[in-house]
Amino acid sequence: MRRLRLPILVLAVLAVRTALAYVPAPGAIFRHLLTGRDEQRISTARVEGTLFLAGSASTEAGGQGEIQSDARVFLKLPGRCRLEASGPETGKLAVVRSAGDGRAELEAHLRKRGVNIGSSWLARFGGQVAYVVGGPKDADGQFWVFKDSWLPARIRWTDGNTRWDVRFVDYNSPAGDWFPRVVEVSRDGERQVRFTTLSGDPRANVPDRLF
Repeated sequence: MRRLRLPILVLAVLAVRTALAYVPAPGAIFRHLLTGRDEQRISTARVEGTLFLAGSASTEAGGQGEIQSDARVFLKLPGRCRLEASGPETGKLAVVRSAGDGRAELEAHLRKRGVNIGSSWLARFGGQVAYVVGGPKDADGQFWVFKDSWLPARIRWTDGNTRWDVRFVDYNSPAGDWFPRVVEVSRDGERQVRFTTLSGDPRANVPDRLF
């Protein structure tokens, strides 16, 4: 028995050291993330799906309780995104976001949400290993990137006294591996928004007037 203990201890130490050695600096994580996106060569895209709203998100949309509607996402890269929804309870809704799309803009976006872009560590999300940029506490701003694919996994931050958590779940998606199967938004631990992908077109014609 004594002969087994030392090799097991050595292997355990080596495993821990190896894991620590393979956590890239935040700058390298951002570089891989943006390079992977550029390699997909997607400039315009449309995603069809369903939108589920609950809590304050449902109330703001004019509904009562949980509501669901048809929805679509339009992308015009770099940096423009439009979400449209239509249903008997919501009527027609549209949310548009335009922003820069390079590393400087990404870092500024994360800093604004309190993410410490000088710190990175390993965690697991949805059964997969992810790199996390930010502090280790639940209340810390964090940006998660899947280790194997370099795709966004999650972003968490606190705005005033409100905790937000946006999750990008499962890139084995009907749209393809460039858009997640599910996007979820939680507020103070309660899910407010869930977009479920049904189909996607990475070469769709997306007019400028939508933005």
